[in-house]
Formats: sequence, C-alpha cells, structure tokens
Amino acid sequence: MENKRKYPRVNTRVLISYDCYDEDGELIEQRHGVILDVSLGGMLIETDNIVEANYIEIVFVNHDNKLMSAVGSIVHSRMAENGKAKTGICFHGADSENIKLVTNLIRTHHYGKKNFAT
Repeated sequence: MENKRKYPRVNTRVLISYDCYDEDGELIEQRHGVILDVSLGGMLIETDNIVEANYIEIVFVNHDNKLMSAVGSIVHSRMAENGKAKTGICFHGADSENIKLVTNLIRTHHYGKKNFAT
C-alpha cells in the first residue's frame, strides 16, 4: 500500500484539552484527549467520544511549561476497536507556525518520556 501523506508522521503521546466549534464559530464542547501522532500538516488525537465539530483548537503544556495551541479542521472522527475515538485534524496555521508547533510537541513528548523513566 502506497503512503500518500505529504509529510511523515511522528508518534507522540501528549495530553491535551480541546475546544470544538461549529461552522459559525460557536463553541459547542470542551474535552480532553491525547495526541497520538503529528506531522507538519496535522495530527491524530484519541478521545473518549467522536468529535462532531467543524473546527478544533488544541491546547497543551509544552516542555517549558508554557501553553501552546493549534487550530485546525476535523478531517475524520471514528471509533476504534479499543473503544476510543480517533480524530484526524488538518492544521490551519502557516508553515512556520506548524514547524514551531510540531517541534514543541515532539520535544514535549520526549521530555515527558525522559522524566517518566527517572
């Protein structure tokens, strides 16, 4: 099977909060989840419920204990065999913003693994 992705994905495990918005920009729900992987184009998150929204804002605490956020569109959201929902998100930011975000996510993931092991 040919991989048609524009950017490679990096596995992560970063806790997040997220806000969901409808097509009019109205907040419809706030929840928590985990980022499973990330690329320059988007991310895959795992949540307890299917995300039924047009837009999403992801917020996480980075490796320097600073809040970071990303805004994107929901590409898909479906239940997986483990009973959790997997949701694909396409970033809205400029390339430079996405590079900064992805770099912070990868550092946060690795910093968390290092601290967890000690």
